[in-house]
Amino acid sequence: MEKPIIETFGLGKKYRISSSDVKNGTAEKSNSWIKSAFPFYGKEDSWALRNIDLRIEKGDVVAIMGNNGSGKSTLFKLLSEVTDPSEGRFVLRGTISSMLEVGVGFHLELTGKENIFLNGTLLGMKKAEINKHFDEIVAFSGVEHYLNVPIKKYSSGMYVRLAFAVASFLRTDILLVDEVLSVGDKSFKEKSIARMKEMASEGTTIMIVSHDTSVLTDLCNRAVNFQNGRMMGEGQVKDFLL
Repeated sequence: MEKPIIETFGLGKKYRISSSDVKNGTAEKSNSWIKSAFPFYGKEDSWALRNIDLRIEKGDVVAIMGNNGSGKSTLFKLLSEVTDPSEGRFVLRGTISSMLEVGVGFHLELTGKENIFLNGTLLGMKKAEINKHFDEIVAFSGVEHYLNVPIKKYSSGMYVRLAFAVASFLRTDILLVDEVLSVGDKSFKEKSIARMKEMASEGTTIMIVSHDTSVLTDLCNRAVNFQNGRMMGEGQVKDFLL
């Protein structure tokens, strides 16, 4: 039996945040010398994600559902290795490409063209392979007149169009999409959904976060529900709609 393409084992992520007793200005000022000597003074642990045991099979299209702050984006950042877990571990049995918040995944000082080749190289592709898909990426993104412009000068819509085109046309086994398609216009959103369906039919594993439940219902064959940093259940998208 083929092993899952993604497995997590007791995965968790905690952050150190200021506790309530040092939030007002007076306490902040009077305790400043203690805080400089003891960096963790006045801070407490906040678990964004805890005890996550997840199995995603190859070819699954999975909706990650839950309220804001439930841990969905933290899960994606861990799987994308944007941040390290505080506990547990995960196994990826394939290459991964991620669309997280705008600004993540590209080098802002490089041009659009340079970022296409950078992303392809990071996915283990040779230059000839990237060249093979280059025209498709450019046509899909619609930013052909700005390819030699640094990414930092792109609008959020331009950035998302290019980021999605790169993520979906360069060879990858796993695609993570975290709400960023809401930045694009309606026609691009529809085109992106059609592209994800095509990728899924070709065997790409997709995990998606979206507040548009109609998109999730249309795309996904599974759903996982998160609440307060914990995995609360698995099923179909309709099982977790209010």
